[in-house]
Formats: sequence, structure tokens, C-alpha cells
Amino acid sequence: MRPLPHIQLPYLTLQILLCLNPSPPWDLFSALALSLLCYLIISSSVIKLDTGIGYVNYMLGSATMTCALDGFYLLLLGKPLTKFKYVGNGNGTVHKIWWKRFFDVICVPQSPRAIGWSHQVKNIPPAPRQSRRSFILRSALRAAWYAALFETGRLYVWYNPAFSSATIGGQGYVVHCIDTVVFIGLIYGALNAVYFAMAAGSVAIGLFEPRMWPDMFGALADAYTIRRFWGRTWHQMLRRFLAPLGEATSSALGFKHGTLGSSCAQLYIAFFLSGLMHTGGDIVLSSHTPTASRSFFSMPFFLLQAFAITFEDMFIRIAGRLNVGGNLWTRVLGYVWVAAWFGWCAPELVKNMVRAGGGIMNGDGNAMDSNLVQVMLGLLGFNVGEFAESWFGA
Repeated sequence: MRPLPHIQLPYLTLQILLCLNPSPPWDLFSALALSLLCYLIISSSVIKLDTGIGYVNYMLGSATMTCALDGFYLLLLGKPLTKFKYVGNGNGTVHKIWWKRFFDVICVPQSPRAIGWSHQVKNIPPAPRQSRRSFILRSALRAAWYAALFETGRLYVWYNPAFSSATIGGQGYVVHCIDTVVFIGLIYGALNAVYFAMAAGSVAIGLFEPRMWPDMFGALADAYTIRRFWGRTWHQMLRRFLAPLGEATSSALGFKHGTLGSSCAQLYIAFFLSGLMHTGGDIVLSSHTPTASRSFFSMPFFLLQAFAITFEDMFIRIAGRLNVGGNLWTRVLGYVWVAAWFGWCAPELVKNMVRAGGGIMNGDGNAMDSNLVQVMLGLLGFNVGEFAESWFGA
């Protein structure tokens, strides 16, 4: 995988702009300039964003677009230099010492959930309460578990011929759903592995307390509605800018805060912005693949989530008027509904992503990069490659 040092340029630019704290209209000009820089990075043939692996390219393109959207929030609405307060150390005031204020501001873009800040996002899992030693050991073990999970998923996707752009989606529905879970699980495993490794390391050297590292993902048991899946179970790393930008846009459109119209507007705006953020990955892939492949596939998926939640809310409201209370069976029905919904829309997203060049095959056609699980099993005399090829009939 090729290194891309320029991928950090948008975040460095954002940190500088936040320290400058531009006033209107320069804050708007700054946000637009940052967005232009992000677009040039993900679309330019000169500053090419290409690691050689389409899946990673998609994630980096999405992350770059996230920086642009986060910039609009932080520069126009957030104003962290004067408004944000780090309360993790029990101090709920803005630092009076200038260099400490600037240090806090520099840290803001690197803390998307704002753990320990005055603007911490909602629906974060409970903070860990175990001792430092117990937390370090548990986090290290969890990091190892998720790393093994990620590497196992990577082996599955690499050796499975169904993940070639020509044959994706050609197998049966159940198998396609399993493939989808494994493919999307790659980001789940990778994020958790990195997160818990950082948690264990930072607590071990005394940089943070364990309570500053709540789980990245919520409980799967909370996902008995689509709204709860996106608002509680899935990571909340986009909520910091999606919620305030949705509220501001809703108010600008004339919807009164707290009304049904305002709630619906915020819902659709949030998923539109989420789709726009992931479109950054689409743009990167479209610059490396033939025009015949479907280039912009992320936006329809995320807009569909808003429509589904609207239908879901209507159904729940009707059930409430019929005095149908929440119980075990309604929750089981909810799990079935959520599974059926994602079983319908998620495989299409994965299929379009792979066809657009967003798989994990190395674009240079080289052998698979070193895989932890494959190496460890190889030391035990087990050839993972031969087993996988015979299993998948490759």
C-alpha cells in the first residue's frame, strides 16, 4: 500500500484556520477554501489519492470530505477557540493561557465524538469504570481480537471470487448477505482495533484516564429500529457536525425548532450530508475506474435510510395510537425489520462499491499484503491460501 503524506493537509489546514478564528465573512471564505482543497485532493490527477487498494481509497476520500463538512461546522458555528471547553479534567472553563487554548483547538478535529468536551455528542456508550490496569489489559485484548477479526475478514474477501468486480452479486441472496456483513465488518474491525490499541497505549503512559475511552460502537441489542441503529449502535463520529448543521439548515428553511417539520428536515439533511461525505469516496474511485462502472452510489443508500426512518416513525406513531406498547415481541419484530431492511439495501451498496473499484484487491495485481492470521497459522503449518482456494473453488 502506497503512503500518502498529503492526505493530512486538509486537517492541518483546518487546525490553522481554527487557531486564526476568522470572523465573518472570512469564516465562510475559509470554509469554502478548505472545501476546495479537499475536493482537489480527492479529484485531482496531479495530487492523486491512490494507495493502490480501492477500499482504502474510498475510506480516505470519505475522510477528506468529512474534513470539509466538519470545517463548515467548526468555522461557521462551533468557533472552538472561544466556545469549546475541555471538561475532562474537571475544568469547565476556556483556558486563559493562550497556548493552552490553541493546543485544545488543535485537538478538536482529532476528537470527532468530543469525549470530555463541553460539546460531547449524544448516545455515547457508558464510560469505562474499571481500574487502570484492568482497562489496559482488557483494551489490549480487545484490540488483538478485533485485529484478528479484521484480518480474517480480509482473507475471506481476498480469496472469495464473489468479490471480483465481474461476479459480485451473482450468488444467492443469503450468501450475498453474508459477504456483505463480512465486507462492512472490515471497517468495524479496523476501527475497533485501532481505537482499543490507542486506548490501551494512552492510558498506559498516563496521557488519559480510562473514562475517556468509551466504546466506539454501541450495543447491537439497541438496534431494534433503523433510527436506533444509526443513532446508537453505529459509531457516532459524524454526529458532531451532522446535528448542528442539520439544525442550522432547518432553521434557515423556516422550520420552528421542536416541531415535526423541523425533525423531518434535520433527518433528511443529516443523511444527505452523510451521503455527501461518502461521495468523497465515490469521487476517488471514479478517478481510478472506467466510466462504465457506477460512480456515485453512496448518496442513494444514505437517502434511503431517511425514507426508511420516516416510514418507521409513522408506523410506531400509529402503533402508539392503537395502544400497542413496547414489549419483547415488538422488539423481536423490530430486529426482524432492521435485518430485513439492511439485507435489502446494504448488499446493493457493497456490490456497487466493488464494481466501482472499491474492493481490497491490490490495483497492481500483486500478492496480498502480509496478513496476521495467515502468518500465525502458517507458523503452525496450516496453508490458509490453499484452504481458501479449495473452499471457494477458486
